[in-house]
Amino acid sequence: MGNGEGSKNLHSSDGIETGVLYCGDNLQRLSLLPSESVDLIYLDPPFFSNRNYEVIWGDEAEVRSFEDRWEGGINRYVGWMRERMMEIHRTLKPTGSMYLHCDPNASHYLKVASDSIFGVERFLNEIIWKRTTTHSDAKRWAPVSDTILFYSKSKSLRQ
Repeated sequence: MGNGEGSKNLHSSDGIETGVLYCGDNLQRLSLLPSESVDLIYLDPPFFSNRNYEVIWGDEAEVRSFEDRWEGGINRYVGWMRERMMEIHRTLKPTGSMYLHCDPNASHYLKVASDSIFGVERFLNEIIWKRTTTHSDAKRWAPVSDTILFYSKSKSLRQ
C-alpha cells in the first residue's frame, strides 16, 4: 500500500481515501468500502491459464513466480470471480461501471457470471485487445488477444 512520496492523500465525499494504490486480494479491500461509493473499477484478475509463471524483476537479481492453476477447474475459478464481482457491484455508484480484463480461456464463463450479477441489459461492450507479441504453436492458432468486458450498474450509460 502506498501513494508515492510527496503526494497528498485526498478524501472523497464518501470519506474514501483517494490517490492510494492498495495491493492484495481485492475482496478484502472491497468489503471495507461503503456501498455505492465507486465510479469505475478496472479488474485485471489472474487468468484461467493453468500455467506457472516466472518473471525476472527489477535489475534481474530477483525472480518472482506465481501459479495460475485452479484446483476444482473452471467452476472454482468462476466462483472465486463471482464473489469479487458481487462486491464490485455493491460498491459501484448507480452511474458506475466495470471493465473486466480476461483471456479467451474464461471470458465466456465470466460474461455469463457478469450478466447474472449486473443484468444482461447492463452489458455495454466487449473490447478485444490484441497483444503485440505472441508465442506460436504449430498445433493451433496462436492466442493473440484478450477480452475486456464493459458493464454499467445502471441502464443510463446504454442510452
